[in-house]
Amino acid sequence: MQGGFALVRRVAAVLVVPALCAGGILLYVNGRAVEHQADVIGDASAPNRVELLVTAQQVSAVQRRVQLRVQVVPLGDLASPGGVNAPSKQITLYSTSPTQSEVQFPAGRSAAAQDLDMGLYDGTISDYPFDGYDTEIAFAAVVDGEQVPIAMTFSDIDPFFHFATVSSRTSNHIVDQVQHVSRAQGTKIMAIFMMIVMWALGLSVVAGAWILVSRRRGLVWPALGWMAATLFALAALRNVAPGTPPIGCLLDYAAFFWAELLTAVGVVSAVFFGVLAERKRDPLHGEK
Repeated sequence: MQGGFALVRRVAAVLVVPALCAGGILLYVNGRAVEHQADVIGDASAPNRVELLVTAQQVSAVQRRVQLRVQVVPLGDLASPGGVNAPSKQITLYSTSPTQSEVQFPAGRSAAAQDLDMGLYDGTISDYPFDGYDTEIAFAAVVDGEQVPIAMTFSDIDPFFHFATVSSRTSNHIVDQVQHVSRAQGTKIMAIFMMIVMWALGLSVVAGAWILVSRRRGLVWPALGWMAATLFALAALRNVAPGTPPIGCLLDYAAFFWAELLTAVGVVSAVFFGVLAERKRDPLHGEK
């Protein structure tokens, strides 16, 4: 019977590695299926229109902005036959960018891609890794003083954030879209894993210190070196959190601060009671 249980344990130990790998691959496939998807809104059927290819390049939660790269493609009568991606007449593009709300594309010249910043509202970075924000992306194109049909294809390439469409509408040749920006699935998994590791390391140091103190082992230098190294290793682990969250976020209050406290208490307790135990064993103090 014991041999049968031992065989089951060996088989389970062998299967746990491929099972974990398979679970990780499934998480990756799930994240890949829902992230970085293109969304199209506007008058895509109008023959004479301005096509916008908008890509979210980078999100800065600290500065509360998202950088967009906007490519303007005139179609139909709005395109100049003598140039590559050049408008036949000057196109003025209006947007909700707080830093550059108006961009002009001269007639007969290739329309170069423009980098525009959009603001983030709602949410706070102190909720990391579960922080979330909203951003409104709206465009209108004007030619000869009149608005022309416009269509927008929105996508994102920032690996640390996930965009989800909250609302989309097209009215009077204006495309308006609200996107919800949150941390990518991989970032959340990594941050949660780091919090679990921090707690595990802190509790391990406390458990080791309790053994040293309760059994009066004295100053065990290898153990003290490991404990002290853990104190600094936790800070190094915290500093490599994806997205460089600021000190004082949820990650710190949920795990890092407590792990550092537990580790410091473990090291100080082991040294303090270790010194007392060593003094008692010192022949100069009456004991051997």
